[in-house]
Amino acid sequence: MAKVKKKPCEWLPARYVLTAMFFLGMMNAYILRSNISVAIVAMIRTAEADGNGTDGSTSICGEFSFGSTPANKTAKQGEFDWDETQKGRILSAFFYGYVFMQVPGGYLETKFGGKKVYGISMLIGAILTLLTPVAARVDFWFLFFVRFFMGFFQGVIFPAHHGMWGKWAPPLERSRLLSITCTGTNVGTVIALALSGYITDQIGWPWVFYITGIVALVWFVAWMLLVHDSPAEHPRISEEEREYIESSIGTNVQEDIPVPWLEFAKSRVVWCLLIGHFCNNWGNYTMLTNLPNYMDAILGFNIAENGLLSALSPLTIWVFTVAGGWIIDVIRSRDILDTLNSRRDTDVNGKLGINILFFLKPLMSEDFGQFLPAIFLIISGFVGCDRAAAVAMLALSAGFGGLSTPGFKICHIEIAPRFGGILFGITNVFGSIPGFIAPEIIGAMTNNNQTREAWMNIFWIGASIYVFGGIVVLLFLRTDIQPWAQAPDKSSADQDVIFLEDVSSTRNQRHNDETKENAVLI
Repeated sequence: MAKVKKKPCEWLPARYVLTAMFFLGMMNAYILRSNISVAIVAMIRTAEADGNGTDGSTSICGEFSFGSTPANKTAKQGEFDWDETQKGRILSAFFYGYVFMQVPGGYLETKFGGKKVYGISMLIGAILTLLTPVAARVDFWFLFFVRFFMGFFQGVIFPAHHGMWGKWAPPLERSRLLSITCTGTNVGTVIALALSGYITDQIGWPWVFYITGIVALVWFVAWMLLVHDSPAEHPRISEEEREYIESSIGTNVQEDIPVPWLEFAKSRVVWCLLIGHFCNNWGNYTMLTNLPNYMDAILGFNIAENGLLSALSPLTIWVFTVAGGWIIDVIRSRDILDTLNSRRDTDVNGKLGINILFFLKPLMSEDFGQFLPAIFLIISGFVGCDRAAAVAMLALSAGFGGLSTPGFKICHIEIAPRFGGILFGITNVFGSIPGFIAPEIIGAMTNNNQTREAWMNIFWIGASIYVFGGIVVLLFLRTDIQPWAQAPDKSSADQDVIFLEDVSSTRNQRHNDETKENAVLI
């Protein structure tokens, strides 16, 4: 009997295609978000370019290059006479828009489908990126609003992402699939910072936006052709895969339970997560948007090396986040620490760093993402013009800050399995606020004052915010389901729970039963 030849899609499951497209989508989203951080260094005209004899293009620590020829920052001067305050405003514009669509994005996904919401968001972002050089040359405020609306439309990508995976990811694969797609954000930031410096150095800053915008458009075409909202709507999925996904996820729908908004506002745990998210993101966004500025004005790296070295921080965030998540799972599965202490210590000791003698313990929890970044951030200011030490300390500060991800984001699910997605949207609104406040403050502090002392004050502010967040998490974090989040009766709650981890493991089964941390789509 002749063998039945399988269709190509049966060799490559549709959910893996979705994984690849989401990974590339997140990567492109963060490239579009981050590309201006390095490009803006070359966009702005320095004092020396005006021919007034001042040495405005010379960095505090002098010029430096890894190559055989000295760094030449005056060879390609920028076009715009913007001061540091205006620079900070442009860097913050994206986040002014970003905060508005965190919660509405989830509603749009349920009404119109994640494929359209996510895809159109990226399409608009690509078009606005292509318009960026024109906008900058027309008017400062035109550029500001281009970046503002890019953030506004990108605010829906995570709600759409989570909503689509709720229909596509089998429970025993969900943790892995979501982890893979979310690493695209780190990869995108690394590529944006490293590539932007190289492109700017070789062919000019406008091409940073032309190239990244065109790549995002190509991705959009592939997304619309290959991706569908659910297995039931996919025309090429194998029947075997469709049945597997639908049967494993189940068809039962959660009850329409009112969202306890008042209980959110009264809950100390919710406020703890909100403050922790805000404080950790202050450090993250300071690094993301302003590190190239520090590399240029203080350490004196040329534009190509600036981008490459700035990319080390998001790279270490990715490494520490992945490693921290794995360590937390191992620690909990072996009963070395319970869930609350593992999450609490990873964030706090990530924020403060005072428990260095107990190095392995803090690695397991959310606090580790707050305390240690504070210490390394301060050290980076004290090392002065020792470039290698400064770059290493900044990278370590960012990396340890990444430990807040495995310690922090799962807590929304643990305290309120039914409302984890909504809670994350709320805290992410506040977590996005540092994205526009930090650049504004840094711009004001360094305007006509690009000195080591000014940046030392910036580092002290960042470290203090890290420590404050770590203390709040240490004192108030909980991981047990809150009373206002309890299901009306246990039987219905059990039916609604959707596990994210592989419960086939005997070691993890007990943990899942104890904390129900894997409930909900997030």
